[in-house]
Amino acid sequence: MYRPNARPHIGWRVLTSLCWLLAGLGVEGWVVNRWVMDNGIVDSWGASVGAPSLTHLAGHAAGSVLLAEGLRRALPLNYQQPVLGALVVLFLLLFLLPGIAFIGLLLAVVPALYLSAPARPSAWQPLDLPSLPYRPLTPPNADSMAMREGLTSVLNVSDSPVARQEAILACRHLPPRQAIGLLRLGLADPTDDVRLLAYSMLSNIERDLDERIQRLTATRDQHGDPHGHHAEALAMLNWEYDYLHLAQGSTAHFYLTQALSEIDTAIRLANSAHRQLLRGRLCLALKAFDDADAAFTQCALLGMEDDDLAAYRAELAFQTRRYHAMQEQLARLSPSAAQHPVLHPLMEYWR
Repeated sequence: MYRPNARPHIGWRVLTSLCWLLAGLGVEGWVVNRWVMDNGIVDSWGASVGAPSLTHLAGHAAGSVLLAEGLRRALPLNYQQPVLGALVVLFLLLFLLPGIAFIGLLLAVVPALYLSAPARPSAWQPLDLPSLPYRPLTPPNADSMAMREGLTSVLNVSDSPVARQEAILACRHLPPRQAIGLLRLGLADPTDDVRLLAYSMLSNIERDLDERIQRLTATRDQHGDPHGHHAEALAMLNWEYDYLHLAQGSTAHFYLTQALSEIDTAIRLANSAHRQLLRGRLCLALKAFDDADAAFTQCALLGMEDDDLAAYRAELAFQTRRYHAMQEQLARLSPSAAQHPVLHPLMEYWR
């Protein structure tokens, strides 16, 4: 991974280390010069050298501290901690072995530590940028996995995070009920980018539905609802949370209850067959089978045709295990309705 600030950071470390080292060498040079002056050395062979005074030792200690800090800053980062421990070790070496310790540490120990530092594993995995979500789509390759096996297979078995991201993005062009099932598969993806993309798209669907409910509620509060049209629309919107599988468990039950309350309000204001049909479907979802049967009976009394009603009555009979009644309801369908792509396999099975 390229880091633009890596070189300036290393350069600053080298500069500060050199400053400490130069300061330490300056102090050590002053101590040596003072010692030579105090002992009156005139040649390097015959003169005797006296013991260092406390001033000399204090200066040498100060220089050793400065050199120790400079050497510590020159070490690899993982060897600079703990600060106090590293300083004490370096100080003792420099103080007890003046000259020799500094040369050995600077020319042997510091380079050896850099050469022996283990290579760190890469913290980032380079990935190709996914295609932008809002641009003209190119037709997929006929030999691609998406064309052969569908988006579900891509999300389940593809090893490419980019391919799984593209499958999630393709859900924008599907009906919401189909897209939400695929997006929930994306929530279990091992790659963060795929999970976040699926979560974002699910959140957008929920937020859009919630905003529509809020706008419609505000409009009803401002202008009233004498004919129940707003209540019927609110019932439909609340029902979509369960129909689209956006909500589950107690949350789905709450939205279904809200939808039933709204459609009951609409029916009180103006009864109609289609409102009774919606009430029956809500009661089916809530497992209130007697109320569903009463609503479907009202649909028939209000003139709803069998092609619009028989399939739901058959579903009610199936859920209450009245299979003979279910077959009777399916027989009420006209030949054209029985050929519907959704109903045709069901008709073939129960014949």
